[in-house]
Amino acid sequence: MIRRVAATIQDRLEIRGFFTEEIRSGRSRQGFRGVTFDSQTFPLADRRQGGRLRVGAYGVDLQGLETIGLAALEIAPGTRLVIVDEVGKMELLSARFRARIEALIESEIPLLATIALHGVGLVKRLRHDPRVTLLRVRPDSRDGMVGEIVRRLSAAGVIAPG
Repeated sequence: MIRRVAATIQDRLEIRGFFTEEIRSGRSRQGFRGVTFDSQTFPLADRRQGGRLRVGAYGVDLQGLETIGLAALEIAPGTRLVIVDEVGKMELLSARFRARIEALIESEIPLLATIALHGVGLVKRLRHDPRVTLLRVRPDSRDGMVGEIVRRLSAAGVIAPG
């Protein structure tokens, strides 16, 4: 859904950020990678990844997130919107990522992000922040949400109507 929102509006304004996508091997999910809106990729998690940082079956690799991912979240001249898919368990293992999200919330630049329905720490703070507008996305509402999000961004003056 986030990729479709970005594809709909990216020719109308400067976007920064990244989205996550599955890494598949045949029919099974092997892990996840981040993809920036300028097409850089970084590994995020893999079943074969060792180490102490784990979310379920996946070993989490913070190096790419803390270099390529965080660089994509820096506000560059002309940036009108930062998109993060997602503020999730894997990403939140990084203190630097958490700090960048908190700084983005405090900035004047609008942030469009996906967050967990339930959570503690930063997720809970985001869910209760009066500056945050939450939209609940369900599988049956996902397609319609793209237009709704674009309409809300337009109504807020983030993007020009059209």
